[in-house]
Amino acid sequence: MKAKDITLTGFLSAIMYLIYSIGSGVLYFELLNFTILLYGVSFSRRTSYLSTLIFTLLVILTFGLSPWTMMYLILFPLYSLIYSFLGNYIRSEYTLAVCGFILAFACGTIIDLPYILMAGLDYRGLIIRLLLGFQVSIFSAGTTFISTLFLLPPLKRAILISGIKEERHLHPSVLKAD
Repeated sequence: MKAKDITLTGFLSAIMYLIYSIGSGVLYFELLNFTILLYGVSFSRRTSYLSTLIFTLLVILTFGLSPWTMMYLILFPLYSLIYSFLGNYIRSEYTLAVCGFILAFACGTIIDLPYILMAGLDYRGLIIRLLLGFQVSIFSAGTTFISTLFLLPPLKRAILISGIKEERHLHPSVLKAD
């Protein structure tokens, strides 16, 4: 990796950490899933994956090693790869918004899985825990959906006209955009 690659990856990770820190203070309003979607469809698979991986490592360094930070380490880089793959085939913001909605909705439940498994809940307790989690997930998914519809096209254009001109950093779909 060149110094430019390391700098870009660190900068994107810092932006993601800043968005995470600001968004975690406001319940139901979190743009982290949208940011991962944006990175996945705008930057190369390597750049988006590494920046998401470094972000999760920053979260682990800040909040310590716990089940939910370990789930971040597994889930968010995986989401980055999924969005990068989808960016190769999906050109519609509406379809990306629906995919983002589904993955953001599932995010809370997937991150909660270690706690659900460790709690040893019966079926009623599990249903109540899932329903309480869904009320948070639906707003997070809605935020990702709306952000994708309204913010994805202008941010992709801004990334394209920014100083990042090297093709190895950008997703192929961004280079083909009008």
